[in-house]
Parts: sequence; structure tokens; C-alpha cells
Amino acid sequence: MNGWRRRALDGAVATLAGCLLVAGCSTGNTPEADPPGSPTPGTPSQQQSPTTSDPVTLRLAVYGDGPVRRAFEELADTFSNQHPEVQVQVEKSRTAERASDKLQQQIATGDAPDVFVSDNEHLPGLATADQVLPVDHLLEERGLTFGDSYQRLGLEAFSAEQALQCMPYDVSPQVVFYHPGLVPFRRLIEEGDDPLTPETGWTWEQFGRAARLMSGDGVKGAYVPPELSTLMALVRSAGDDVVDDPREATTLTLDDNGTRAALEEILGVVRDRRITPTQQQLDRRDAFHRFTHEQIGMMVGSKELVPRLRKVEDLDFDVFPLPQLARSVTVADVRGLCISADSAHVEQAADFIAFASQEKGADILAESGGIVPSYLPTLNSLAFTQPGSVPSSVQVFDQAVRRATVTPFVTAWPTLETEMRPEIEKLWYDPLIDLDTLLPRLDADSQRMLAPVTDPDA
Repeated sequence: MNGWRRRALDGAVATLAGCLLVAGCSTGNTPEADPPGSPTPGTPSQQQSPTTSDPVTLRLAVYGDGPVRRAFEELADTFSNQHPEVQVQVEKSRTAERASDKLQQQIATGDAPDVFVSDNEHLPGLATADQVLPVDHLLEERGLTFGDSYQRLGLEAFSAEQALQCMPYDVSPQVVFYHPGLVPFRRLIEEGDDPLTPETGWTWEQFGRAARLMSGDGVKGAYVPPELSTLMALVRSAGDDVVDDPREATTLTLDDNGTRAALEEILGVVRDRRITPTQQQLDRRDAFHRFTHEQIGMMVGSKELVPRLRKVEDLDFDVFPLPQLARSVTVADVRGLCISADSAHVEQAADFIAFASQEKGADILAESGGIVPSYLPTLNSLAFTQPGSVPSSVQVFDQAVRRATVTPFVTAWPTLETEMRPEIEKLWYDPLIDLDTLLPRLDADSQRMLAPVTDPDA
């Protein structure tokens, strides 16, 4: 990241954290003075209006696997039990893409939910279109102190215009899922060397060697998804990047010398059909189900895979850090709770987010098994560690967050990832590829997609 942008971002987050520690501080485009009827700082708004006769219906839109959706339902019920004047109505979607499409349709028709879940990739579009109400001032009024209580990466990912646009609750880094009975960790080190541990991590060469040792008898050693975010994590671990600016990208840089050198090393493993499944094999049975049938020994993914894997009876799996080409780096998916700019129940929405972001609410969401809490105290709670459950090395997620980065904060990023998926699949699976032709074309295509939209009337 360019120096001035790094300093600007650090300054914004530092200002935000310091501001939220001091009652009455205002940030972003939130009002400096409380409107009439606003709650006293640290006091839920519902306690200010005990005479309300009819309960407010607060609409909450969420997405995720079954256990995550059920956790949000429990969160809603627990909040409503404590605040009977507010009934939370949960609207559920399976994936982020479906939830985003549905949300835009609702916004267009004036029917947006009061509170909704968004990820860091869709946030730039929401913030640019003024479709979210910044939450920092609202949460400050309710006594939240951000200082050392929340993942810094989550706050950075959801900060823009010197304000916290949404409240992060999940910061889930990419790691390697593996079958403990298949990965030959001891054979990956030289005699006399220290054993591989989650703290030390492992190299890309060791990862590839493990895949080769595991492959055979119907087993492929590894699956690395052909996704731009995964490629970004691996290239960044080599000290380079797939974009020109990690915060405000304007082009891919796949044809740059450093990026291309890292890419060629990555392709040496993912294109080896002896150790990775072919596209035809994945069309017949996807990587997730091949992993659950022990037809794949290692698979890159995030915490959201855990609830799905736990559904498979007697499946033993664990996690290890993403392999590094030169240093330990990964990419995290960040999810947060946002308030619709058109909500008629802003105070109640802020009360709910404040509840979800502290001990009781954070524990309820962590118990789903599908998130890495942004609220740091929950990382040490039984709600997150879940002794006796798989994966046993759950601390790997916590350790990986400390080395995690996020995708660029640009409106077009979700579109770029979708459009680039077939092209990255070609890099992974096509029998013959011409990097001298393909990489410059991909860089040029990305510039058109990432070009900022200009107002013709400006």
C-alpha cells in the first residue's frame, strides 16, 4: 500500500478507536448533537420509552449455513426476550450473493430490512450509494469501547469516510483443512529440524510435497480453489500482490515480474494432475464432497466450512495455516451488521447491533461454529474453542487473523471476482496456457472493470 494511504487508513482507524472511547465524540457524517429523544450514552433506547404499547418489528436479514442462520434466530429471540418492546423478524438467505441481490431489490422498492449482514466485498458499493448508516456514533452512545476489544482488521475493513460503516462480527481467514490420518507432517522436515506446528506454519514447497506423498489409490493430495482471493493470499505471501494498490486497486498486476514469478510457482502445484483433481472430476463430485469422502487430503477454505463438515458423521478433520511462499499471509472474509439508511427504527437497530457485538451476543454467534469472532474476548470462550469438537486446532483461525489481509475496498471488486473466476480456472485446468498472452489480457480486462464510474453531469 502507498505510504500516504497506509497512514490515512491507520489514522482513520486510530481516530475511530480513540473517539469511541470518549463519550460524545462524533465521526463521519453522523450528527454532532443527539436528536430529541435519543438515549443516554450506555443506555438502550428501549429503556427511554417504557410506555410504548405496541412492539416495534425490527427486520434482520442474514445469510449463511444452517447453524449460522439458527444462531441469528437465537440471537434475535434472546434480544427480544430482554427487550419485549422490540420483536426481531429474521429474513434468511443461503449465500452472500443471494442476500446481496435480494437486498438491492428491496432497497430499490423501498422495502429494505432495518439491519442486514454484509461482507467486506459488498460494503464499498453500499457505502458509495449511501445505503448504510454509519454505526460508530450510535454504538458509542451505547457504551461500546473499541480500543482492544475488537479485531483491528475487521474495523479497517468496514471503515470509510473516517467512520465505521457497519459493525464487524466475523473475521474468517483462509486456512488449510486436512485429514490428520493422511498428511505426513513428519516426512516434510529434515532430520534434526523442529516439527511443523501451527505457529511455525509451512512453506509452499512443503505443501506441494505433502500433496505428492498423499496422492494415490483414489486420493488427490490437495485442492486449492481457483479464486482471486486465494491467489491474492498466496501471492502476497511471496511479498508481491495481484493488484496495484491493496486498498484502492485500479488494475490486476498478474503480468508484473514479481507476481508472475509467484504465480508460476503456485501453478506448479495446482496444475499437477497427479496431485490435484481435474475439472472433469470436480464436475462429477465437487471438492467439498471429495474431501468428506477422503478423496482429497487437503483443501483451502475458511471457518464457514466447519458447520458443513461437522454434519458428516465420523469425519475427522483439522486445520493448518495457509502455506507461505516467503512469509505467512492469508486473506480474511469479514462480515458485519449494517443499518439500512432508510430504516425507521434506527435506535432499536443500534440497540440490537450493540447486543450482538458484546459478550452474550458474540457467544451465541460463535457457538454456530461458522465464524471467527471480531469480539476478542469470545476467542478465549468455550463458545468459540468448543473442546471436544473438530477441528481440534481451532486456535489456528485466531493466529491466522493476525497475519490476514482483506480484498481491496472498491465497488467493482465482487464483479471482478465473478468475471475472473473462469479465467483463473483456465490457469488451473486448461491443458495448455500461454502466460505471455493471457496475463496481459487479464490485467487489461481488469482495468476496465475497476475503472471508477464517473458522473457525466459532474
